[in-house]
Amino acid sequence: TDFWQVSPYHCGVELYVGLYSNWTDDGAWPIESFDASFDAPCEDTSPHIADVEFGGYLVDTFSILENNSTVVESNYWVDVTLHAPELSAGLSVNVIVSIDSWEVYNRNSSFYYTAEEDVYLFLMPGMFIVGLTDCSIEVNILVLDEDGLLTNSSFSTSGPCDSDMDGDGVGDDSDDFPFDPFETTDSDGDGVGDNSDDFPNDANETTDSDGDGIGNNADTDDDGDGIDDDQDDSDGDGVNDDQDDFPFDANETNDSDGDGVGDNGDDFPNDANETTDTDGDGIGDNQDEDIDGDGQSNDLDDFPLSSDNVGDSDLDGVKDADDAFPNNPNEYIDTDGDGMGNNADPDDDNDGTLDILDALPLDPTEDSDIDRDGIGDNADAFPNDPGEWSDTDGDGIGDNADVFPANPNEQYDFDNDGFGDNTDAFPNDPMEYADADGDGYGNNNDAFPYDGTEWRDSNGNGIGDNAEPSQQGSADGGGSGGDEGGEGSSLPGFSALVAAFSMACAALLSPSRRREN
Repeated sequence: TDFWQVSPYHCGVELYVGLYSNWTDDGAWPIESFDASFDAPCEDTSPHIADVEFGGYLVDTFSILENNSTVVESNYWVDVTLHAPELSAGLSVNVIVSIDSWEVYNRNSSFYYTAEEDVYLFLMPGMFIVGLTDCSIEVNILVLDEDGLLTNSSFSTSGPCDSDMDGDGVGDDSDDFPFDPFETTDSDGDGVGDNSDDFPNDANETTDSDGDGIGNNADTDDDGDGIDDDQDDSDGDGVNDDQDDFPFDANETNDSDGDGVGDNGDDFPNDANETTDTDGDGIGDNQDEDIDGDGQSNDLDDFPLSSDNVGDSDLDGVKDADDAFPNNPNEYIDTDGDGMGNNADPDDDNDGTLDILDALPLDPTEDSDIDRDGIGDNADAFPNDPGEWSDTDGDGIGDNADVFPANPNEQYDFDNDGFGDNTDAFPNDPMEYADADGDGYGNNNDAFPYDGTEWRDSNGNGIGDNAEPSQQGSADGGGSGGDEGGEGSSLPGFSALVAAFSMACAALLSPSRRREN
């Protein structure tokens, strides 16, 4: 009647079968016996990594074990799923993330919960940033118990890997103006960025000085002063507007190469592909491999537009003036000012919580962020809600969901009329919000908003329908038999009885008239 189970992790099974005689005073003796053994599944019982997930609030979650997806510029978190048939004491996981060979994340975590038998999930605290110019991301995972390392694995994926010379968030490969932080796109290809172009989809127009919807090239009166351009000199530079490429700029008159930059301000007035020569070497910035002329090529120069910022003694990408450790390529910042760089410091903010356990390792006032919204639990009014963190008016509704975040008496506005539902007498009517006389008619639709006995003035004579005998039938919506209909309404059906009596009399008289005829 007893059963036993062979699990996938058992390696050998031994079987003994014995046939015994009846029990005697000398005991039971086997008549015959049988021994056997066989191999069981014997799967590896040591912990091994089942999955590693990347995710963030700006990107989809994906597994780098399954698809090696390319990541994008964003904040990321990483979770590890571990298969451990025999749970070791003090089991933990340490995750180290390196971007382009630089360590950017190093965290340790105990398992958060058991999703199913023998499977454990490790939610790693904190986040790391993948930037626009990052190319390779390597993830090293160490599985530890109280005695030390059990196993480790490495995984890699790709980052955006697109340089961004002007730091506008758009990679040079996709930026029509890679050296202009204010422009990224030139939809019509006229050499003027869409942000500055009044007609971004019209290559023949860029400016509409008088805002009349007609571009200056086609407009015979660019400034809208009533004087045609061929008679007008708006900027007073001695060139009439119809001959002036820049009729409102006294410092410019010609744009020989048609690139939108006047010849006086264009380092290359006859080259539509170039306008600026930062280092004055005669090579336009678009073609110059060393724009600032500091001897460092643009691809390797952390400060390609400023030769003054090339001082980076340890070549760590941080100029010496901003580097707390200008001669140490492994360090550049010391958040807590203890003389130890953050990369080597196990507690960057000196709050007593090690960085590997600190959700906000650079904030000495915070060490936990349960909902992973980037706001520490101490400052988060809603520590378990990633969509809320502040409640300005203290009404219990987060500012993001509260239509009136500064008013503790209001939270919602169902009809979107700007008046909170608590004070709105008509919370479902966007046209009404107050009923001063309490007669059930909103002030906007009440001809007598301060008279509870009147609300209609059908003939517009200033006397309410209830008080005016000739309008008594309209005051309650057409004389439906309400009590406010005047004296006539005290005899319901009176008019109908009179009409019926008249009709009966007419019927009696009609036959006699026909006989008389």
